[in-house]
Amino acid sequence: MTPSAPLTATAIFNMIFSIKETFDPALSNTSSPQFAAKSTNIRNQVEPLYKKAFKNFALMQIVKFRNGSTVTESNIYMNSSGPNVTATEVKNILINGLSNLNFIVDPNSIKVTQTLGNSMSPVIASSLSMIWMSLLTLLLSVALHF
Repeated sequence: MTPSAPLTATAIFNMIFSIKETFDPALSNTSSPQFAAKSTNIRNQVEPLYKKAFKNFALMQIVKFRNGSTVTESNIYMNSSGPNVTATEVKNILINGLSNLNFIVDPNSIKVTQTLGNSMSPVIASSLSMIWMSLLTLLLSVALHF
């Protein structure tokens, strides 16, 4: 069983990659012992790559496996204790760590998308908030004078 998402996650990345091996249909069942064993094996090898690279890495969660070699769909969770991380950085950490894994990942199959979190820098985000608040105040003051 994979742990649930940490409550403090401020960014979530969906990561999909193919492992070059014959697909075991038992992996389709998230309750099967095969799913649990495969998930644990992958997490035990991939999580250290992210722990070393990002101090705000929280955990990797295996969501599902599907046919096509063994396509692995996972989520990478980051908390707020570090800098913003991009989908490109998440992808590059896996690519750079492939030689450390005891399973073979097709590097061309790795796809990472950010599903939660603000990829905008905090300075830009706060500046935009100030601009919107100023505009709103101006509009309200104009509306009240008519």
